[in-house]
Amino acid sequence: MSRSRQAALLARHLSEVTDVEVGLYYDSGAHWIAMWTDGPLQEEMLAHLGTALAGHQYVDMRDRKIDCHRSTSQRAWAARAIASGREGTLSPAIAEGAANRRSLGGGMPRPGVHGPTHTHEYYALLRHVDDLCRGTAYPERASAPEDEPLIGQLLAAGTRDRAHNSRPTVSEYDMATALLAAEQAPAGDRPSNLTFLRAPDRGR
Repeated sequence: MSRSRQAALLARHLSEVTDVEVGLYYDSGAHWIAMWTDGPLQEEMLAHLGTALAGHQYVDMRDRKIDCHRSTSQRAWAARAIASGREGTLSPAIAEGAANRRSLGGGMPRPGVHGPTHTHEYYALLRHVDDLCRGTAYPERASAPEDEPLIGQLLAAGTRDRAHNSRPTVSEYDMATALLAAEQAPAGDRPSNLTFLRAPDRGR
């Protein structure tokens, strides 16, 4: 069996055991890259890879250097943001991150980089949710059943038409703008397109 065929079978095996689509791509020399979106953490995929290579089905891949790279979807970003809001960690993280940026004298990116909102709170929110995505296995999955409708609302709030006749796209930058507006609005004056859940002990 050719090495390319073994690589394809190994990718299929990893997809089956992790329940996400895994691609195994040749790079150069003895270097290959396993890539997937959301799903398990990189260290978890490495463990699955090590178990698979310890068997006898993929012996031609044992002497290959296989790096693992996970990307995250917009769905994962929305799921982590909503979970953080429900758990009561979102507001403190935004406040702490913004205060830290101010104490360090962090400047603002020039207008147009991420959108119309350029505050320390905005970038603290982006950083917090990005960190949650990187540190969570299967970040795309709702952490609680009640999160699911809010994830859909946040994705809708972050969707816009980018160009004539093009498909609408979802941006974490637009989601961050909508989420920050909902988080900062008074309880009776939140944006109609995002009914944001708050932890019970966070009443204002």
